[in-house]
Amino acid sequence: MRLYVAGRINYDTVILVDRPLERGRKYVGKVLVEGFGGTGTNIAIAAARTGARDVHLFAAIGDDLAEKALAFLKSEGVNTEHVMIFRGSSGKALILVDNLGEPVVVTLPGVNNLLTPEHVPRDIGEADGVIVANVPLSVAKSITMQTTSSQAIFMDPGALWNPFELAEEVKGECFLLPNKREFDHHKNSASITDRCITIVKMGSQGSAAHIHSRRRIITMSSLPIEKLGMKIVSTSGCGDVFTGVFAEIYLESKSLEKALIYATIAAGLKTTKTLSYDSPKRTELEEAVEKYSKYLSINETSF
Repeated sequence: MRLYVAGRINYDTVILVDRPLERGRKYVGKVLVEGFGGTGTNIAIAAARTGARDVHLFAAIGDDLAEKALAFLKSEGVNTEHVMIFRGSSGKALILVDNLGEPVVVTLPGVNNLLTPEHVPRDIGEADGVIVANVPLSVAKSITMQTTSSQAIFMDPGALWNPFELAEEVKGECFLLPNKREFDHHKNSASITDRCITIVKMGSQGSAAHIHSRRRIITMSSLPIEKLGMKIVSTSGCGDVFTGVFAEIYLESKSLEKALIYATIAAGLKTTKTLSYDSPKRTELEEAVEKYSKYLSINETSF
């Protein structure tokens, strides 16, 4: 099964600050860790660790970090054939994490914005699934136009563009994965139709799957990390982990509920890790699902 992920590669610097951030105040911080991240990286690694055996990352990296980035991605089982190397600075992110684990992320896009429709892999229409994250809108449109009715497409662009705008262009199964703020901003879009299932990621409030064609909503609680005796370190990257795991489990099982359970537990476990890409591997995830599923509440209602 082949899965394409289109997104960004960043080099992350995670800084712990001594208290929640407020405007106009000074803080004391220390660097916790540095490593690769970015939505494309995080999603691709989450899918690969969950069990996807043929994950292709379509992204850009600068020649300053290219060798190191490619080696790292390959070590995680990610195919880098379509990682474009451009002359210039790689994308970077400063992640300020407070003592409650809540992050503020400042990104410096670097060469991430240099991807164009001409760079889109020609065989992307042959994959079983395609995850379109925060690539430029023109690139996202080109990818969507090349997908087929036999594919599943998962859109998670963050705040970069409105995923509902491309919903009608999708020929196969379609999932939109905004967070709550993004969904609230775009939910009145005229493009919201029965075409796609919308999975709203709500952090500590769980998630909600809006099945527009059936006028149903499936809500799922989050994993109660602290009540289970674990410590929340950083929530940065949790949404990316959710997307990568959800896509892989759905492609495997074609079960919406199973994909939601695995994605929810994986995102919860990610909160106990510092680096944004650090999702659980499949064995750990299976053990956690068996152990913690009983702590999740699932409800289905109409709208």
